Amino acid sequence: MLKRAMTAKYYDIGLNLTDDMFHGIYHGKQQHESDIIYMLQRAYQRNVKTALVTGSSIEESREVVKLIEKYSFSPVNLYYTIGVHPCSVNEFVQSETSSRINNPTNNHDLNQELYENMDRTHVQAKLKELYDLIQTNKHDEAFRAIGEIGLDYDRLHYSCKDLQKLLFEEQLKLSCLVHDSSKPLFLHMRNCAKDFIQILKKFIIGFLDNDDIFNLKSFVHEQDPQNAIFYKFNPERKFVVHSFTDSLQDLNDLINLSPNCFIGMNGASLRNAENIECVQQVPIDRLLLETDSPWCEVRRTHESWKFLPADYEPKFKSVKKDKLWKIPQDEWDDYMIKGRNEPCNMETVTEIIANIKQLPLQQVIDTVWENSCKVYGE
Repeated sequence: MLKRAMTAKYYDIGLNLTDDMFHGIYHGKQQHESDIIYMLQRAYQRNVKTALVTGSSIEESREVVKLIEKYSFSPVNLYYTIGVHPCSVNEFVQSETSSRINNPTNNHDLNQELYENMDRTHVQAKLKELYDLIQTNKHDEAFRAIGEIGLDYDRLHYSCKDLQKLLFEEQLKLSCLVHDSSKPLFLHMRNCAKDFIQILKKFIIGFLDNDDIFNLKSFVHEQDPQNAIFYKFNPERKFVVHSFTDSLQDLNDLINLSPNCFIGMNGASLRNAENIECVQQVPIDRLLLETDSPWCEVRRTHESWKFLPADYEPKFKSVKKDKLWKIPQDEWDDYMIKGRNEPCNMETVTEIIANIKQLPLQQVIDTVWENSCKVYGE
């Protein structure tokens, strides 16, 4: 009997296309022209069919929409999310009209003061701005999820816990008020599982919001302004806790939280022995994969590297960021920037996952693709 050739089809659910590195800017310095089209071509060469591009602030969510339009000719199907990352939630309380994710205050006291002295009218206006952005794009087929939203207690130099929790919950409320209440969520969780799960559980069970401190009911004309809103996730709503790096107990708590909860993993999910144990334990039918590029690459120092073949070699040559300009542009398809992750590395993540779980590679490829389409659409 002839052996069936392996067919690969990857769905990268985490691509940060607005990151400066994809536009040739590193630490504020322009090192080369944008090479996005070459990066997308490399991804397509390595069987990445679809990528979900992440919105991380109101400004970056707007930028994502424009980028998807600009690269509509991409060989990779590009979809996007709209939301405000926990590291960007200071934009709801600061006077600036916009912000980007890589802009920490590096001042814990200031972050707490911003929360304690917030102008509720300003917060309401920013929430309305986000709500309007979601509603404006509600009929766009490329708009696939609300996110990236959540909590990150490893990065309190960006924003304090109190503000993160407040705006995570308020954004989840918005997700229940928008045109399509079943639209999936793209979620961020770092070292915060107890609070994160507690907030999600409120929306899974349902609750009456008697306080409505930002008057969200005023956003929805059909709501009776005299009555409180009852918030509860649409039973069809699915959500992914992406870039999972927490404990095995946290993984089990998430899996048990809801059958609609899925786990996203990338190179950062494969660093140490407990990460490997989490990969072994996560149900294959609840798993999605990603690169979270340009971040979260698989490194030789990670525990996961031993699960690659001894003769493993990257599929593309690499060049330092300040040397790309020396290479003729018609050869840029062949070169990755050293130290910058890309969607073309989806196959490496998938191979590691298959080897850790001791499953046939084709089974992992097929199942993860089906899971990704089930959540975010093909």
